[in-house]
Amino acid sequence: MPTNSCIQETYLDTAEFLNLYSHLISIVALPVNILGIWLIYYKTPVRMKNMKGVMLNCHVWGLLGDVMLGTLTIPYVFFPVISGTPLGILTRFFDINAFLQTYVAVACIAEVGSSIVFMFENRQNQTVTSSWKITSEKGRKSFYTINLIFPWLSATISLLRIPDQVWAKLEMLKTIPCPTKEFFDLPIIIVTTEAKSIGLALMLLVLFYAVQILFFIVHSSLYLCISTKSYAVSEKTKRLKRKYFYAVCIQIMIPFAIMAAPVNYYVFSIVTDYYNQSANNLCFLIMSIHGFFSTIATIAIYENYRNYLLHVLRIRRNLKVTLIQSRSIAETTYI
Repeated sequence: MPTNSCIQETYLDTAEFLNLYSHLISIVALPVNILGIWLIYYKTPVRMKNMKGVMLNCHVWGLLGDVMLGTLTIPYVFFPVISGTPLGILTRFFDINAFLQTYVAVACIAEVGSSIVFMFENRQNQTVTSSWKITSEKGRKSFYTINLIFPWLSATISLLRIPDQVWAKLEMLKTIPCPTKEFFDLPIIIVTTEAKSIGLALMLLVLFYAVQILFFIVHSSLYLCISTKSYAVSEKTKRLKRKYFYAVCIQIMIPFAIMAAPVNYYVFSIVTDYYNQSANNLCFLIMSIHGFFSTIATIAIYENYRNYLLHVLRIRRNLKVTLIQSRSIAETTYI
């Protein structure tokens, strides 16, 4: 129970702060995310048709991740203990089970990882003409199925050993002797008292995706920059493939860099048993805007999307001719 030795709480520690700013961020981010999906679906040029599906998949999962964290669940967590309570509309208006919300939210965030894998596999498959790529339809379906199922399987495993909640809350107070008042006022759930095992599972999930992404990046880079087998491809085609490969790297790395800070903090918190409620809240706010920044990066990087918006906003009216001409040219160099 709280004692006089506990540090005085600030507004940043409160559930009210997290709830309010999560909704404010969602009001800004949701329209931008929807705009990004619309642009990819309707304004992707013909030569990018091979990228369209994986780009849509990536942005849809980014949108779902943002919505789950920033609107539907809004998890108020007590890391380093894997515990907390959802503050979002699924609780306030529909009274959805908190463990079910946790399961879906974790899986949706993890699916962002699979969508990134698909982006780089697509670039590698369309770039490399030699071996070491998935060519058969059966192999491709298996690859996609495994990566899509893995997040849900990981989320399921993490919820298999839910402890007795009364006992777990007493154990939690040994790690966090001075939690915020929300611990006593709100219906807190504790997923596990073995936080380090969850941290290990998280590391394995990240490693599962990181190994694949690293392979696709390295293989594509070697082929485009070093391999003599790429000489059979015209210089114009190779230049286009390089351009879009680098664009995908930048598009992914911007939101990835944003996610890195909160993920690293949570790993540090779990490993060292460090508790800071303000940091917990701020990290989840940062995580809830990764899809927003991914959309901004996509619009800024890809000329077609950027030019369309500038034209619609009347910032550069002369782009109208360029857009009309680009539609009339047979863009048969697929990348």
